[in-house]
Amino acid sequence: MKNTFHETPTVKEYQELRQEAGLTSPVEEFAATALSNSLFCVTLRGEDSEIIGMGRVIGDGACYFQIVDVLIKPAFKDTDAGDLLMLEILDYLFQNAPLEAHILTVSDVPGLKLYQKHGFKLIYPDFYGMSLTR
Repeated sequence: MKNTFHETPTVKEYQELRQEAGLTSPVEEFAATALSNSLFCVTLRGEDSEIIGMGRVIGDGACYFQIVDVLIKPAFKDTDAGDLLMLEILDYLFQNAPLEAHILTVSDVPGLKLYQKHGFKLIYPDFYGMSLTR
């Protein structure tokens, strides 16, 4: 049994999920700041309350919303975990984002299927995404 909760994961849980997903893990101070500045967070937990996955929304709360850190432990990748997280995230967005707001996400190639399943479309060739990492 898996349960979703509208809660912010602990800094340690966040760091561990990012590491398990093969991503860099921010130092504690930056992880805490990132999590506290989220507009919305959702966690997915097993029967033992251990975190299975998470997702969060960042943005200005009016014109732009970005879905980030949809992270799932590798052992649960082939389950409905991603769908459960996305349904909670989209429910939040459809209740809180005004009409005409831009809802964005950036994904690695394996994650594209999940977002497309929930209505997201690639923006190329109408737009080009860019990134700058310091």
